[in-house]
Amino acid sequence: MPVTNNEFNEEQLYKQRLRIALKTARICVFEVDLSRQLYTFFENAEDIFGVSGDTILRDVQPYSELDPFHYQQSVTSYFSHPDDEKVIAEAFHSILSGIPATYEARMRAGGSNYIWCKIDVTPIMENDRAVKMIGVITDITSSKKRADHLMKEVRLDNFTGLYNKKYATLAIEQALAGNFEQKHALVLVDIDNFKVINDTYGHAEGDKVLKAMSSELKNQFRKSDIISRFGGDEYLILIRDIFDTDWLCDKLSKIVKCSHSPYVYTNSIGVSIFPEDALTFEELFLKADKALYYSKKDKACYNFFSSIPEA
Repeated sequence: MPVTNNEFNEEQLYKQRLRIALKTARICVFEVDLSRQLYTFFENAEDIFGVSGDTILRDVQPYSELDPFHYQQSVTSYFSHPDDEKVIAEAFHSILSGIPATYEARMRAGGSNYIWCKIDVTPIMENDRAVKMIGVITDITSSKKRADHLMKEVRLDNFTGLYNKKYATLAIEQALAGNFEQKHALVLVDIDNFKVINDTYGHAEGDKVLKAMSSELKNQFRKSDIISRFGGDEYLILIRDIFDTDWLCDKLSKIVKCSHSPYVYTNSIGVSIFPEDALTFEELFLKADKALYYSKKDKACYNFFSSIPEA
């Protein structure tokens, strides 16, 4: 039966409405023929990736000739950030099992820059087998940036960029919970005579010392360690998974005396060890604080709780 002009115009109008809706929402829609390992549809890709859907379809078409394992690897490499491979593999497994999937990942197409996207994918089933999948990709870059900014505000000390007291306490408690096989050090650091620095050189210069000290701690310790500004000129660190006591002492020695032109300043340090000294954050903190008290008597030194007279 021939298609009438009215029917043709209505189809064109429908497609136009769809394109406008997709552009307004900053989303694109795609379809994959799973049986043939072939992307068959990609609409509004240019508004998200700056690459047309036709270009993407041409780029990925050769992958359909690969075996299933290498097909999935190639498609993942084309679209996704390497660090997001696991979440994508899990989503793909769900689809093949007939279960819809929703996930967030950094995506690109045609060599574009990675952007954060939310992907909703639904399988089309025939005889209890997923034969196609239809997906919607939403650009969530702006909302992701807002969420990251809010997360930083919750976790970080605004002045130094280190973890704040509240978050550090929670993170340390979680790191210690039930983890009795690894040895950790809870370290309290106090800048010696900081009030004198402020009174002599002014608070602006004192602020520079605080920031310099924060940078020094970041440089000396690992990303896996929990480094925080605990208040004023006091810092708290959980040095995780200590494999060697000499290594720990070497690290502590390097932060006893710090030089950041034009200032040279010293620190007093108290240390307690998990699980030998205590099993909870509260007890470890009290014992590190006692060790710090002894260090402050002499200044420019560190003491372990186990080595102080009252231990």
